[in-house]
Amino acid sequence: MRRLDPDANARLTATTGLTLIVLSLAEIATLLLGLHSWLSWHVAIGLALLPPIALKLGTTGWRFMRYYTRNVEYRAKGAPQIVMRLLAPLLVFFTVVLFGSGIALGLTHGTVLHVARRLHGPAAVGWMVTLGLHTLVYLGRALREATARNGAKLRAGIVGLTLVAALVVGVATIPTQHHWLHLHSRHDHDKGRFKGR
Repeated sequence: MRRLDPDANARLTATTGLTLIVLSLAEIATLLLGLHSWLSWHVAIGLALLPPIALKLGTTGWRFMRYYTRNVEYRAKGAPQIVMRLLAPLLVFFTVVLFGSGIALGLTHGTVLHVARRLHGPAAVGWMVTLGLHTLVYLGRALREATARNGAKLRAGIVGLTLVAALVVGVATIPTQHHWLHLHSRHDHDKGRFKGR
């Protein structure tokens, strides 16, 4: 059970967080380099982010649950800073909206597609701002936690498997990328269909 203690959880969260920073920077780079030219990479990296995001939400959700169910060890570690406790729900919200709308852009039509398009841009801005603040506050601690020797092999194995899953997701969805790459023509088709009603 010691593998689930607060310190082990914090180290796994930190290692996963650093992985997410690297992948997120790659995703943001596709925007800065020109989304039209790098859209295929943008989609692949965005989908590859899903497994590590799920792991990060899992570890932070576990800490949240154990703390508020009054587990002695987690209560002894204390709660995050008040500002970060307020920021965390916003970061989770923007993450869910951003990646949920991103998936919807490639898999939906009609009204859902229209709503996803309207949500994706603002959610991206909110996500980058909250992620940036989160990174500034926790980067130093994350580097210390992630490089700790305790449980390093298990931690590396978990994160390694998550990265393999990320690679599989990113590569496996390449054949379906035409849904995202031809988004404009699909959106125009839907608008024409609605006008014809």
